[in-house]
Amino acid sequence: MIFSYGRCSMGVMVVHDLDFPVYSRRTCLRRIFWLAYYLLFGWSRRLRNRIPAWFLHEKYYYALALARIDKILEVKALFGLTEEAQEHFPDLRSRLEGMGFEVRDHYHSEGPSELGRGRWDPPLPPLPKDYATYDRRYTLLGERQLPAEGSIVAWHIDHPMNLHDYLDFIERCKQEGRM
Repeated sequence: MIFSYGRCSMGVMVVHDLDFPVYSRRTCLRRIFWLAYYLLFGWSRRLRNRIPAWFLHEKYYYALALARIDKILEVKALFGLTEEAQEHFPDLRSRLEGMGFEVRDHYHSEGPSELGRGRWDPPLPPLPKDYATYDRRYTLLGERQLPAEGSIVAWHIDHPMNLHDYLDFIERCKQEGRM
């Protein structure tokens, strides 16, 4: 690319700036403080309101980012939100639906069952018990076998470190005509 006084001759170029490979000591101390604060006082709505938005809304912004990625890449996806997530992020459902995604209520049952712990309302079609751990196996165990055509697999919003592998998964599915 040819640059001229900070401009790119081919449109806009984004520079992704990675300053620190690990959080700075100051950032670590702030995170430790707010993690401990949430651990001790997160049950109290009044005290929870003192937690800064940058800490409290990490998963909210990650969910919106995933939705935008899915929309751009034309991924057939639906979102499941637990009651706790809906209470914590009251507008997330409407924002996701406004982007054109289906959003279902999601809850966990106590203890293991034949169908696994996760439940959906309205229900999903019958699923294998391990559908909910697909992302963890793909990311942590390196099990890269793609699901069969018509399968449903879970990629959890709760694990932002999965993003790179999620994009790899989408790219591989698209290359093989499964999306």
